[in-house]
Amino acid sequence: MRLVLASLALATLAACGPVQSTAALIDADVEIEAARAAGAANASPYEFTGAEAYLKKAREVSGRAQYESATRLANKALGFAKEARKNAVAASNRERENP
Repeated sequence: MRLVLASLALATLAACGPVQSTAALIDADVEIEAARAAGAANASPYEFTGAEAYLKKAREVSGRAQYESATRLANKALGFAKEARKNAVAASNRERENP
């Protein structure tokens, strides 16, 4: 009975890595596209480029089944993308206020 429970727990834990990294990759990708739509490539190039670079690296390590690293890198990409979008929106608002 213990062996069955242990193997079931191990199988459950093994499945978490790919699921978490895939979700993190999707979240980062969506946020990068939102930042791109907001004009972050021009308004916040450092953060936007960082987001793209971290996402690319996250995809690379995910392809090598390094799911914990992929999740960590995708979360960094997400953070950079959020900052880039915030900066782009702020720049757009400043342009509207001061034509």
